[in-house]
Amino acid sequence: AWNESYLSKLSDLCRHFARHQIQFGVGLSPFGLGKVLSENDKILLEEKLEILNQIGISMLGLFFDDMPSDDDLAETQMNALSLVRKIFKGKIIFCPTYYTYDPILEKVFGKMPYNYLQDIAANTPQDVSIAWTGPKVISPVIDETHLKEVANLLKRKPFIWENLFANDGPKNCKFLKLKPFSGRDHLAFTQTEAFGLNMMNQAELSKYVFLASKYVLVEGIDPDLAFEKALTKLCSPELKIFILNHKQDFLEKGLDNITEDEKQSFVNELQGMKDKGAHEIKDWLQGQYI
Repeated sequence: AWNESYLSKLSDLCRHFARHQIQFGVGLSPFGLGKVLSENDKILLEEKLEILNQIGISMLGLFFDDMPSDDDLAETQMNALSLVRKIFKGKIIFCPTYYTYDPILEKVFGKMPYNYLQDIAANTPQDVSIAWTGPKVISPVIDETHLKEVANLLKRKPFIWENLFANDGPKNCKFLKLKPFSGRDHLAFTQTEAFGLNMMNQAELSKYVFLASKYVLVEGIDPDLAFEKALTKLCSPELKIFILNHKQDFLEKGLDNITEDEKQSFVNELQGMKDKGAHEIKDWLQGQYI
């Protein structure tokens, strides 16, 4: 059960976003419902959904990603989706257990059940979005041809769950994904319902790549130019130059391969910069995001 302190914070967040005319959503990962949806499960799920309605949550992610495979996976998940759709009043984004063609999912979670994605597509109402990460979990390229193929499979334009910038987890946390939004373009964007960007642990630095991504997808700007334009708009000239000079170190070498002398040199360069992004880079260099 959610305690009062958590619900109070969630309500405050919801009101904050509403004041800024931004839709606010939460994700539910009902782990275990891939196997069976018991009567007790239904009661607990209904209780949580009613609370989210009362708070005023406008979007709900129903995430069945990264769960063990089972022969009845699609049927059980569709039963859960049906229950959620009856109760929750807002927009629903459904993430299937197999959300990419990437073979890593079958390697880790077991073989995809026969006709799983076809069954999901056929039984998911058209007002529900279906999440997809592209050809891979972290896709170097998501192009128009791939997206048309996926739209045909899912019977709707996919909601792209974009992992290009994510740096959570024990390996990725040692890198800063400060890079242009390459391998995607405006034509690809037109073949999707939306792009949902899974950002970095660093909130301020994430703004830079988020804005750059918008320039690429919506305005059709070249990825390198879009990245520089976002830096110009959101950070000081000093930090912009620092990021352009050192982004490859942060992206390719990472914490394990940047020497201690280099780290100290970078920290010294960042001293005196008032940007929140500069503080985040400094904290990352000093191991505070591991």
